[in-house]
Parts: sequence; C-alpha cells; structure tokens
Amino acid sequence: MNKMTIEISNPEKKLFSEYTKKDYVDYYKALASIMLPHVTKRPLTMYRFPDGANKPGFYQKERSEYFPSWIDHQRIPQSRGSVDYVLCNKTQAIVYIASQIAEFHVWTSTTDRLGYPDKMVFDLDPSGANLELLRNVIKKLRILLDDIGLHPFLMTTGKRGYHVAVPLKPEVENTKVREFAFKIAVVLEQDDPAQLTTELIKEKRGKRIFIDVNRNSPHQTSIAPYSVRAVPEATVALPLDWRELGRTKPAGYDIRRTLVRMTRKTDPWNKFRSKSVSLLEVIGRLKK
Repeated sequence: MNKMTIEISNPEKKLFSEYTKKDYVDYYKALASIMLPHVTKRPLTMYRFPDGANKPGFYQKERSEYFPSWIDHQRIPQSRGSVDYVLCNKTQAIVYIASQIAEFHVWTSTTDRLGYPDKMVFDLDPSGANLELLRNVIKKLRILLDDIGLHPFLMTTGKRGYHVAVPLKPEVENTKVREFAFKIAVVLEQDDPAQLTTELIKEKRGKRIFIDVNRNSPHQTSIAPYSVRAVPEATVALPLDWRELGRTKPAGYDIRRTLVRMTRKTDPWNKFRSKSVSLLEVIGRLKK
C-alpha cells in the first residue's frame, strides 16, 4: 500500500443537504493542486464538523497523534505553551485533512517568516446592510488600496460577506500590519459613519457594515481560498475576478458549482504572490 493512501470511512455519510463525505473529499481531490499555493507553509487551524454541517463542530489547532507522518507540521510557541500545527505542504495533506471533515483556516504568514504576514486581510460583514451597499463599500476599499499602491484581491467567504486580501512582502510584523489595516478601515468609516463601522462590540454596530481587520493579528487565521464551509448548502470561499463582484453573492457557489467553474476558469488568485508590495515603502510614501 502506498504510504500516502487515504482511506475514507463511511463514505456515504451525509454531511450536507446534498453532499456525502465522499463528495466532500472528492471535491478536495479535484481542487487540491489549485488550493495548494494558498495554504502551503501556513499553520492550519481546522474547524471540524464530523457529524455534519447541521451539528456543532469544534476548532482544532494541535496536530492529532494519529495523523500520518508524511504530513508536515511545526511546533510554534504561543502565549501559553506551544501548538504543533499541521502544514498542508502537499496536495495529499489537503485531501487527508478533508477526510477528517474540516474547514481550512490559515495564518497570514508562512513558516518561512512567522509573524510577518505576506497578506493583509479585510473581512467585510454586512450585518444588516443590503448586498448592494456592501458591494459599493468593497469598491471604495479597492480604489483606496489601489491609490496607495497596493494590489487587492477579492474572495467570497462562502457565508455572509467578502474578503479583500492584499499580497505583501513579509517584512512587517503582525501588529503593524493590523494597525495599518485599521487606519484604512477608519478612513472608510469616517467617509460614511452611518453605514460603516470598526466597532468590535457586535451589539454596538447596529445594521452598519463591519470592517474587520482582526484577522491580521498575531496567531489569527482567515478562511482559506476554496475551503468548503460547514453549512448545509456546502458553500465555498471562492476567489473572484473583480468584475464578478456585482454578480456573485457571498454564498453563491457550492461544491458542484465550484467544480464546474474550475474546469472552465483559471484561479483568479494565481498571480497573488507576484503582486506582493513592500508595506514599508507604502508607509514611507504616505508619510511624505
């Protein structure tokens, strides 16, 4: 038997309204090579839902002892002790984690430069706002980031909102990246305080759109591109071309639609790394 053989127990088990465990793992087998550049060398937090999307799940950071030895991992110090994180550095690792029934949540930095993000993430949650307003805010954010020399990329979250991610050279630590992202968020908020907020306390936001930059904080994660979400519809966190913003809802693609899409389309984030910019240089220009 090949040492990387992945056996799926109970393949016909229903995890979603329409999809089985086999469907779930087969999805990742089909897209693992596309997903790999977005997760490789990034510490992984798994949101596992082994009883299906209708039942409560749990977050897992620590690598399980029974995980195969061929799956890379790295022990990383935390505020209390350390965590032995899984690293999906090969397509087989992605498929194995899928067989454990898990969402993929990854760090904004890699093991090459832990704590120095190579992407900055804005998570836009509509709260009670309508979709058209949310899209208009994202367009404003894109213009603002373009104007200061950054290259934003767009992704649905597979749930209620969108992520805007910016590729960076890994030379500024987490806290400084978060501070910079927060300043960008405040600029947007001040332009339209009736509709936008950076308020952390949910009860104080009302129906305003929340511009969340906290995924840039140390040890925080964001949903990985192409990860299936633990919801009955089996929706996907899907990278988009910017022209697709107006016609693609945050939960607009499920497993089947995504598989069909990727037979016809290249990954809209396939040039993400080549667009990396020095945040130090951007900050320097803005200071002048």
